[in-house]
Amino acid sequence: MQKFIAILNEVERYRNLSDLEKEKLIVSILERPYMDLRCDWAFKHVLENREILKMLLNDFLPEEIDTVSFLPNEIDKMRPDDKNVIMDVLCESKDGRKFIVEMQRKKKKSFKNRMLYYGASMLHSQLKPKQSYSALKPVYVICFMDFTLNHQTDQLVYRYSLMEQDSGELYNGLLSIYLCELPRLDANSLEGLDPIQSWFYILEKMRTFAGEPEEMGTRYAAIAEAARMHSLPDDEKIQYFRNMITEEERLDIGGAYYEDGFNDGIAKGRGKLKGKLKEGRKREKP
Repeated sequence: MQKFIAILNEVERYRNLSDLEKEKLIVSILERPYMDLRCDWAFKHVLENREILKMLLNDFLPEEIDTVSFLPNEIDKMRPDDKNVIMDVLCESKDGRKFIVEMQRKKKKSFKNRMLYYGASMLHSQLKPKQSYSALKPVYVICFMDFTLNHQTDQLVYRYSLMEQDSGELYNGLLSIYLCELPRLDANSLEGLDPIQSWFYILEKMRTFAGEPEEMGTRYAAIAEAARMHSLPDDEKIQYFRNMITEEERLDIGGAYYEDGFNDGIAKGRGKLKGKLKEGRKREKP
């Protein structure tokens, strides 16, 4: 418990909680049967299973993928002052196609630019001196997002490629970006969902499963097993917890914070503040 409290103390928004409040928050995260797969660390942890990753790619992409191999998720810089590019999951197929799989929790203004930069970086990194441009292999960026963007249509997956504006003629298909906006799925169970919808449901809802998710069936059983909290070694639980409470992720901590009654303290604090403001206004009156 003290190790987890020490992690909370690293984050300003949790530092001033009482020890009891910190313990309640820790329990609310670690005593769930399954990890929250919207969490960056948990998402990568589950996709470390090669078969799970291959199933995901085959469910979303048009071409069959027989094998995948993992690549280092940090791209080598061309120049010392180049921006770092660190991806969640980077892998390639036997024929050299590259796949970037991301989980994005927070909505950021430059989000689309970042996905384009990731994909372009993987194109740029492929060729060695004197290699022909014909050696370039397609790059796919698949990003799952826990927020929605403004679009002209309402759909689950938005697929982008470079094409001619008037005719829609595809340029060459070397770079494709898939934006998968998780909140767009409106479903209360996996029953009747197609594979893409099922992935949306699992990634968004896994944290809410109270017991054995029998409805997932044998097809998704490996995901449930990889996401089980009790199967994590202690050092990995620490990594998961640290990722859950950082300012960058924040995830569902606000919800857990209120569920455990911490909002009482916040309400009292706001009441005192209102009282002071009211008292101050009275003093200002002539």
